[in-house]
Amino acid sequence: MKNMKSIFLKQSISANMLMIISIFSILLTLSSCDKEDFDHTDGVETNDNYYVKYIIHCTYPLIFSNWTVTTPEGNYTKNGYQTRQWEQTYGPVKKGFRCAVTVGNGTPDIEIYVSKNQEPFALKVIKTGNSASYTIDF
Repeated sequence: MKNMKSIFLKQSISANMLMIISIFSILLTLSSCDKEDFDHTDGVETNDNYYVKYIIHCTYPLIFSNWTVTTPEGNYTKNGYQTRQWEQTYGPVKKGFRCAVTVGNGTPDIEIYVSKNQEPFALKVIKTGNSASYTIDF
């Protein structure tokens, strides 16, 4: 009987040691993950990169001039140049970036497209007038 208790005691100790080693392995694996490896959907900033494409255009014979758009470096302004079409892509920007267009002269069609990471551009705003904006929220 004493021999049987000894065997059960050794098996119990071995099982407990195996469980402890497993728990430490799992904890070590989880602690080695960077914060950036997790997709946060609870309002915490992620490492997603967004790109903004602005298209401003009007049909013949109309023209527009003196426009400003927001970029990652600040505002881009083009004054004293009349045209029917202008298109430019900027980025990367982060979630929450406010894309904005203001046109001083004319009422062109304004389109704002946004691309997340490597995804295709998606149309977010189309408007005829002298201003449009969109805040990246996806």
